[in-house]
Amino acid sequence: MNNLKEITWDEIKAINAETSQILKEAALFMLEEKRLREEERKRKEEEMLEEKRLREEERKRKEEEMLEEKRARIEERKRERDEEKQRKILIDKERDEDRKEFRAIKKEICRQTGGISHSNGELAETYFYNSFKAHKIFANETYDYIQRPVRRTNGKVEAEFDIVLFNGTSVAIIEVKYRASRKNLPVPWLLSRTDVFKTLYPEYRNHKIFIGVAAMSFSDGFEKRMHRNGIATIRQIGKKMVVYDQEVRAF
Repeated sequence: MNNLKEITWDEIKAINAETSQILKEAALFMLEEKRLREEERKRKEEEMLEEKRLREEERKRKEEEMLEEKRARIEERKRERDEEKQRKILIDKERDEDRKEFRAIKKEICRQTGGISHSNGELAETYFYNSFKAHKIFANETYDYIQRPVRRTNGKVEAEFDIVLFNGTSVAIIEVKYRASRKNLPVPWLLSRTDVFKTLYPEYRNHKIFIGVAAMSFSDGFEKRMHRNGIATIRQIGKKMVVYDQEVRAF
């Protein structure tokens, strides 16, 4: 028995139409999928380009920061060099002035003063000696003993130091005046005291030598001049002895 059903022409046309519709829909689906894939590709490309742009901006920003830091360091070093140069010029100028004055008043410095000046000098020396004797601290060092005055000669060189403090590693030389000025205590002369001391006291040649000037008063600007040269200043304020040794240097 034959069970095959005859298909009419209309049914064939209907099948063809349905197949054609399915193919059209499949083609549209494929086109839409292609469009979506293309959009996704473009989106990823744009993201990659944006990431690249951001990385480039970040690189440029860091380069600019590094260049700015480098420029700032260069300017800072230049400023420090200029300041040091100006400071050296000022110190050299002051030392030249002091040397001229020192040559002019060398004999006067070596001569003992008399009368009221001598009495005032003795009063100042006694006051500062007793003050240092009470605590023996100077330039952040504590000293074992103190002498006043200290005199020595080696046959060629002779010198006297008003107050000297000693410990195992350091020596503090304190020059005392009732009123200190660059005329009676020229800075070059003060700085030369370290070499004179080491010449007369070779046993202290390897010690640190500090210099201080103690006075009841100072002429205008003289304290700052000594500080710039690494010399400490000591004065009486009220009933206390006040030491300014923040800028003191060891020689």
